[in-house]
Amino acid sequence: MLRECMEVFKSELDKSGGRLVLDTYIPADGTYLIIGKDGNIKVYADLVKDKKTKQINRNVKDLGKICFYDYQSQLISMNKPMDSKKIIHSNNYFSFFVKKDSLITGKLTEEIIDGYYAVLEDPLEKKYGKSKEAARIYELFSEREGAVDQEAAEEKKKWIKDHIFRLEELEPTLDMKRKDYLKIFFEADDSEYEREARRYFLPNIYNNNDFNTEIEQTVLGMPDNNLGMNAKKPFLSIKSRKCAAPYLLNSDEVMLQKQFFDYLMNLVSAGKYHVYVDTIRKEIEGYNSGQTPYEVEAGYYLRLRKGKTEAEIHDQDNISGYRRKLTPEFRFHPIVGDIYKKHPEYSEKYGRYDDRIMVGKLIDEIFFLNFLGSNYTVDAGDINIKDGVLKQNILRSREVVFSWVFLGNDYGIESVLSRAAVSMMKSCAENGYLEKVRLQFDLKYSLERYFSKEKGENMSEIISGLREKVEDKVLSEVLKPVESDDEYYYCVGQLTYYLLSLSKATGRNHSLLNPILNAKTDGEIKERLLRLYKKYNYQILEGPKRIRNLIGMVEGYEPQPGTKADQEKILLGYVSDNVMYKKEEK
Repeated sequence: MLRECMEVFKSELDKSGGRLVLDTYIPADGTYLIIGKDGNIKVYADLVKDKKTKQINRNVKDLGKICFYDYQSQLISMNKPMDSKKIIHSNNYFSFFVKKDSLITGKLTEEIIDGYYAVLEDPLEKKYGKSKEAARIYELFSEREGAVDQEAAEEKKKWIKDHIFRLEELEPTLDMKRKDYLKIFFEADDSEYEREARRYFLPNIYNNNDFNTEIEQTVLGMPDNNLGMNAKKPFLSIKSRKCAAPYLLNSDEVMLQKQFFDYLMNLVSAGKYHVYVDTIRKEIEGYNSGQTPYEVEAGYYLRLRKGKTEAEIHDQDNISGYRRKLTPEFRFHPIVGDIYKKHPEYSEKYGRYDDRIMVGKLIDEIFFLNFLGSNYTVDAGDINIKDGVLKQNILRSREVVFSWVFLGNDYGIESVLSRAAVSMMKSCAENGYLEKVRLQFDLKYSLERYFSKEKGENMSEIISGLREKVEDKVLSEVLKPVESDDEYYYCVGQLTYYLLSLSKATGRNHSLLNPILNAKTDGEIKERLLRLYKKYNYQILEGPKRIRNLIGMVEGYEPQPGTKADQEKILLGYVSDNVMYKKEEK
């Protein structure tokens, strides 16, 4: 997977003329100075990333040059500094990075500056002498690209020692009280910065130089990105190989992988945690939460997090033929339909959708009460939802829903949403959100109709016919028997709602529906309905045909033996317009 992603990245990098990483690069907050060849401040810039947009002001003078210098001068991590005291955070003699706080508190001293440049002037002796593998990498580099320019390094050190402790004299507007970086660059050719960057990166870029292998003067090593091998992680070692490292890269390959992870870090810094790699079209792009490309022929999805030193790939999935546009389009059908007279705006709000993202938001709103979208990738222990049923359904459903919305994977979506819908409908009904339950019924049946023509095609007609049959029998002058289990359980829901509606309590407790829904046998259902009838029958006028017919229909029918109670039909009867309160036409 990683190799294929890097091939796409290499293609994009070449198309951009090598600017792909730099064009998306966001420097850390701080003050940036470029010192001209005459020793004067040539460029002064204060850069601060906007917390909302995750971007910086791109109109700053010479921002491209600042980004280039800064990118080439970064440390791989604070565990691999050129300053052993970890006060100076740059990697070559053309740059000097220090936190302003280190200047104010006196942490930065002339001795530390001398030590920093001593290492830069003679890395082989002062930095890599204790590691045979790192020293060999540095020797091969020096043979190809030359030794350090001692005179140039001394010149930069002298400027720093002469000016670093009195920069306000050179630049009165410099704000040293801000808790951010001071970064100083000495003007030089791009090739010089790149050479000195490689001088630092190549001996330090591998995870552990103990695994390095040299073949025909080419060093192969294990990269450091998202990988660490030490005594605490023996499971990463491949014991059957002479070299236990999972994989090895040469210097060109490891530098390309570094650039790839730097690019991912740029995306994360801009708030783009979702990356799509199209291996057919050779395209790679990052997106904010809730966004996707319109098409991906084939490739990979990467979900990122911002680690301490790099972007971390926390999830990966294959993509095959993703299309954001739905064909055919999804239609939200008003199947239960009882609330559309009261809320005519629903007819405009809920209609046709040809976009997966919009259907995902509809599912989130109606089934998961707008809590799913913000918790797709949150660790289970960090989800701040007090409703246990809602949280449980989100944890059970989010992976499959995410896969359908953002990866185009249809597998399991219908069954998962069907189970979640019934569970959430029960919960919402218990809490008295009956209008929400009606919308949930409509969405459930609409999704079934979309995903399974055989299952959902005639649901509107089935529900309408069921309601009409029950109304006809309840309003009849004579008792008419129930003809099916669906009709029976719908009647159970209608009768339960009517009996509970007789309560004179200030706040009607819909949780009294639970005993009916949770009954395991038909005998339990009838027994619990009888209890409700005895509790509220003082409210029922003597002899009305409706209650007589409805009770008779329920009492006179027995469902198919061995079948479970149909909670869905009970709920449907409970939340639909109640036949006991229907006005008869004269």
